Amino acid sequence: MTASPPVDAAAAAPADADEERFQLVSVTSTSTPSGCAGRDWFVYRISQGKNEITGYRRGDLKSVRAEVELVVVGLNERRLTRKDRTGPKRGRPPAQKVAAPPKQEDAD
Repeated sequence: MTASPPVDAAAAAPADADEERFQLVSVTSTSTPSGCAGRDWFVYRISQGKNEITGYRRGDLKSVRAEVELVVVGLNERRLTRKDRTGPKRGRPPAQKVAAPPKQEDAD
């Protein structure tokens, strides 16, 4: 009898798992958004399946790309953490039991 090869967790993941991941699509130079100052603006696009997030950052291309990549990492960590988490919601303490007051006996 031959042993089956180990299963790669990424390969075993559902095909739509990649579609749910946030991904940086582009970072491109753009004109200054209305109401803003400066000339060094970039527009970035992040996708998650069919959804798209568009945002603006000011700076040089290298720093803007690095900042937006950190945003993408944070979004993916948040998404995975919420799906994998069990128990009470994070940020809320679990319900605490309140001790019943001691019974008082009649002193008649």
